[in-house]
Amino acid sequence: MASRQPGWRRHRAAISVIFLLVGIMLGTWFTRIPQLRTDLGLDYGSLGVVLLAQTVGVIIAMQVAGHLATHLDSRSVIRSTAPLLPWFLPLVAMMPGAVPAGLGMLGWGMVAGLLDVAMNAQGVELERIGRRPVLSSLHAVWGVGALLGSLGTVVAGRAGWSLGTHFVVVAIALTTLAVAGGRHLHATVNGGAPDTRQRTRMGIFAGWTRAIVVLGALGAAVALCEGAVSSWSGVFLRDQRGAATNIASLAYFAFIVAQTGTRMVGDRVLRRFGAVALVRLSMVVTAAGVLLAVSIPNAWSGIAGFAMQGCGLAVAIPIIASAVGHGSTSSTSLAIARYSTLHQAGVLAGPPLLGWLAQAFGVGTALTLLVVPLGIIAVLAVATAPATSRPHPEVAAAAEPRT
Repeated sequence: MASRQPGWRRHRAAISVIFLLVGIMLGTWFTRIPQLRTDLGLDYGSLGVVLLAQTVGVIIAMQVAGHLATHLDSRSVIRSTAPLLPWFLPLVAMMPGAVPAGLGMLGWGMVAGLLDVAMNAQGVELERIGRRPVLSSLHAVWGVGALLGSLGTVVAGRAGWSLGTHFVVVAIALTTLAVAGGRHLHATVNGGAPDTRQRTRMGIFAGWTRAIVVLGALGAAVALCEGAVSSWSGVFLRDQRGAATNIASLAYFAFIVAQTGTRMVGDRVLRRFGAVALVRLSMVVTAAGVLLAVSIPNAWSGIAGFAMQGCGLAVAIPIIASAVGHGSTSSTSLAIARYSTLHQAGVLAGPPLLGWLAQAFGVGTALTLLVVPLGIIAVLAVATAPATSRPHPEVAAAAEPRT
């Protein structure tokens, strides 16, 4: 079997280390944002602009990543960006104000965007060679990393470390991981698509196929729902259910733990049910979680509902990303870059859109309206079929490293 090729498991372990690295970094960052705001003297508006700069950088990088794929394979991009990325933590923390911090976040976003495309392209290549899904488990490793990063912040706080000290220690540790993981990554060939031995013609519209647009819209819809739940679940419990702050914070914790746990078994479930059926089932579970959270006036029912939403949304993004890679007829990295542009738009739109709806109709009604994009995803789930289609033998052969 192709999955028993020498080195396949080593390659999978290596890219898992990179996913873990990114998860730890973001888990550390998210839990330190309140302290960063205090240290840099930022008001809420300035903090929002600083955080927005990162997303802008990611979107810019998505456009560069597709063109870069014609010159460098995913392993080269990962080796270049993964050791550099962690150092944006102490860099941003040392900035003297909102504008320098925003510029630092812009650079962070650009490096992170390049790495994100290369990571997922590497995962698609391992699926192609191994003839089995792995992206869900890789995203689960990311979730474990985010939880470890959060736990590390608790430890650093109890140890009395300053923000700068904490970030430098994390950067050193993650750089070590990046170098170790980068040594054993799989060597793809210009993104790994069947015809990658020929240079892909690049232009502003290159890679924007109808399939990519549909899958990108699905990814954006999932990201919108994830962002809305992550940002507003605690607010809902505190304001609508009267939960204490420490109880309200369990909403996001339950969501991310359930999401990570589900992703750990997501690849096996995908092999059994197939992409289309699993995405549709996932949307049903997510919608049921939304209705449970908003219909029963109890904080613990709300937490259970948000956990169900974590289970439901867990496998959607890995499946969609896999469908993008396997359905591409040109560069895998270019396809993922184009898809990720739309996905990031959903990441950006989710929290503010739900905020506007909450202002107009209330948080409960705004959360209930998430069933609309969930229904759209279920209807269009047929577009994810390539995630479970067997690759043509020539595809796997083209992706194998030459000795």
